[in-house]
This record gives sequence, structure tokens and C-alpha cells, in this order.
Amino acid sequence: MTAASGEAAAWALWQDSPWGRLRYRVVARVLREWCAELGGEPLRVLDAGGGDGRDAVQFALAGHAVTVLDRSPEMLALARAAAGAAGVGDRLHTVAADLEDLTALAALTRHREGGSGSFDVVLCHDVLQHRRSHEQVRADVATLTSSVRPGGLVSLLAPDPAADVVATVLREGPAAAWIVLDAERALDPGTGRSALRLSPEFAEDALTEAGCDVAQRAGILAVTTLLEEAERVDDRAAADLEELEVELSRREQFRGTARYWLIGGRRR
Repeated sequence: MTAASGEAAAWALWQDSPWGRLRYRVVARVLREWCAELGGEPLRVLDAGGGDGRDAVQFALAGHAVTVLDRSPEMLALARAAAGAAGVGDRLHTVAADLEDLTALAALTRHREGGSGSFDVVLCHDVLQHRRSHEQVRADVATLTSSVRPGGLVSLLAPDPAADVVATVLREGPAAAWIVLDAERALDPGTGRSALRLSPEFAEDALTEAGCDVAQRAGILAVTTLLEEAERVDDRAAADLEELEVELSRREQFRGTARYWLIGGRRR
């Protein structure tokens, strides 16, 4: 098994874990609320770095037209298969390219005449922490913003560095947490590889610099990842936990404990 295939297998295992499935459900519900403010359905959605389409299929099920951009043909094949199995294969399209491929991004504007800014919503979830540097992330956010129409939504999601410290002290103790506290990189819990630690403040600054007004903020999984027994939660408790997490995502005081930050910028 190659390193890349090992990471993909670890990521798939995390996605199918109880907290992984919950992450996708909570994000889908939060984004449904945010997108309701855009109007003009069906929306044109770009999922940049969308992999196997876990987020994208939810948009397609809601009636939106979705394009998934990813550099892995294998992951894109999984996205198409998932969309087909869900009965929305005609609403999901894929493009094999990296975020840096501006030519490919420009080609996606076929949905509307007039060049860049054709999408109503651009997602970039669980991707930016895997880029080479903070400078590259800033460039990526600018590229993503150029692909959304004025007034459209750019949605960014990444692990919150504050949650790294909490998770580390619970898992490994305070000595390990001291090491993580001010580190520039940390192990990604989904893939097990080294990842950038991106604060929500950094993401907001990058969005503002790219020409967005920060309009929405949410914390995703404020309590779930602290539950050691999450794998043993029954269906009723899981449903209750989902409702709790959706409510906590809206409350500012719980953002600092959440495993992920989710930030929405509206292009000026």
C-alpha cells in the first residue's frame, strides 16, 4: 500500500465513523440555513477538493447543480458512484484538477456567460490544512473567491487549532499538549499526516483580503469528539447528539471547543 492509498483508507475509515458521519450531517444542516439566504434555487455549487463527494451529494439531493473538483480520479469516481446511487447523478459533475489549476477553474464557468464568478456557492472543506504553507492558503482562498459570483458564498472548513490542544491533553496528557500549543503543524486526525494549523482568525483575514465579507461562523462538533464512548452511542442518542451539535454550532461561546471551524464569506 502506498502512502497516498494509506491516507485515503484512513480518511474513508474516519468518514464512516460515528463522529465522521455526524460531522457531515451537521455541516449539511448548517449550510442549508446559510444557502437559504442566497435564493435563486437551484444553486450552482463548486466543491473544491471535494474528494468522494460526501458534501457534494447532499447539495445534489437538495436539487442543486454541483461540480466536484479534485486531483484524484479515483476519488472523483467514488463521487460519481455515490451520486448515481443516490439518484442524483445528473446533478453532479466532476473535474480532475488541483486548486492551483486556474485554467480548469475558469473552464467551470460554463454555467453562466461572463467569465469568472459563475458559482453561487464554493465549498473548500477539510482541504486547506493540507496545503504547503499559509501563503499558499491565502492564494487558494483568492482563487476560490474569484470563482463565486458577487454576493455568493465561499464556505471554508478546517480543524480548529484550539481543539487540537484539548484533544491532545485528553488523549496524551498535558506534556504532549504543551508541544501542540504553539506548533505550526499537527497530525490530522482523519488522515494521520502532518497538516497546517489554521486558526479561524487567519481564515477570516484571508477571506477579507480576497474580497469577501465574513457573514457566517459556526463551530462543528463542539462536544462529540470529547466523548470516548461515541462509537457506542445508540440511534436515539445519536439523533439527540446531532440536534445538540446543530444548536451549539450557532452559539459563539462553543466555537472555541469545536473540532472544526466553519466560516462563510460573501463576495463583495
